[in-house]
Amino acid sequence: MGIKINVGSASYNAGQLKIALDGGDFGLAAVKSNFAGLLALANLASPESVDFFMLSAAVYGIDRMVVRRPNSVDGWSRDIEVVFPVTDPAKWDPLAGEISMMLSFLTGDYWKVGFSQSTFMLPVQGPEEAYQASFTQINLFSGGLDSLIGAITFLENNPEQNLLVISHYDSQMKGPKGDQSDLLDMLNNRYGDRLVAVPSVKVELEKPGAKETTFRSRSILFIGMAGIVADGLNLDLKVPENGSVSLNFPLSPSRRSACSTRTTHPRVIDSINLIWSHLGISPTVENPFEFNTKGAMVESIDGIADEINEMILRSNSCGKRRHDERKANPDAKHCGVCMPCIYRRAAMMKIGLDDENDYGDKIKDLNFKTKKGQDIGACIEFLVAELSEKNIRKELIVNGVKDISKLGDYTSLIVRTRNELKELFLTAGSQAVKIRLDD
Repeated sequence: MGIKINVGSASYNAGQLKIALDGGDFGLAAVKSNFAGLLALANLASPESVDFFMLSAAVYGIDRMVVRRPNSVDGWSRDIEVVFPVTDPAKWDPLAGEISMMLSFLTGDYWKVGFSQSTFMLPVQGPEEAYQASFTQINLFSGGLDSLIGAITFLENNPEQNLLVISHYDSQMKGPKGDQSDLLDMLNNRYGDRLVAVPSVKVELEKPGAKETTFRSRSILFIGMAGIVADGLNLDLKVPENGSVSLNFPLSPSRRSACSTRTTHPRVIDSINLIWSHLGISPTVENPFEFNTKGAMVESIDGIADEINEMILRSNSCGKRRHDERKANPDAKHCGVCMPCIYRRAAMMKIGLDDENDYGDKIKDLNFKTKKGQDIGACIEFLVAELSEKNIRKELIVNGVKDISKLGDYTSLIVRTRNELKELFLTAGSQAVKIRLDD
């Protein structure tokens, strides 16, 4: 069933940006953003980088607007056709195929995009004093452990340089705004005004009724808003994420699409860089940890200071934190059963900071045949499977890796990831799991 969405004109009033979406039979909706903190930087940036943000915000809204399963063509993937208004359609038209493929890979849907003439103009606002400092780098900052490590690594390794970070949140998602605020306070206590944060940008969908909850397009929105900052200040953008999650090597063939997030997959990063280059947007996007496991990232900052360990413990990695009622211990910050939690526990164990009481469910107590335990069950099957380096290389290509020159490094990363996860289950798993892994 084809889903046609009309992206209407944007409007700006009293610091709020609003993008209208007309879904026909799916109703009307709007993507709303408190854009005031970005306005001064948007005035410095090119029209194309602002267009890219508007496109990414509309994609985020469309992704949440149409509930996935009842409107899919195969139980998961939706068939979405959309026309985006942009400043110069002639620049964007040659990119229609690339953007369609990138969005399809990112969200697991079938996208077909086109472009129309936009008449929207942002109001003029001069640069704010906070952005007059000399910054060396811009980082995404989500409130998670990896983005925290990205900020700490830069600030520790470059004691004379300044870092600018940018965050976003959706008020319908529990927790990220508080995580970001608390961690930024802790970082500023250690690094002072060498760290400057763009006010966290709220982006959310205004729509009656049910909304999709898989949030697959969240990453393109995050990069879109950061692109305005990077272009306005002419600085490259860093997206700190451990390589294990970025590659998201499927735990089984059935998880190549419906159960795979592709937030910082190299194919997505490469596609964004290609699109930006064609549009004349000069900054590039890079994941500085693309060949690191989460454990290696944590080890790289271990022992620097007690206050950094406190930051590590305050960060949050859970992908299902909004489901507190499903936990055996609802007060725990992490569910303990999603793959982000498993990667986190394996990493924390390497530096002696793992505490199973931080997780709502304990690995050793789970029934892997239930819905709650299915991710961990699949992970264990992944760990006991016989995977040669040849098998890993083949699966990486099937899963979207295009840069053959990096296959060796990615293969080594998957081997190290499996070893890291195996150590976790050999330590924290049930006796039956330990026996299985030792076979």
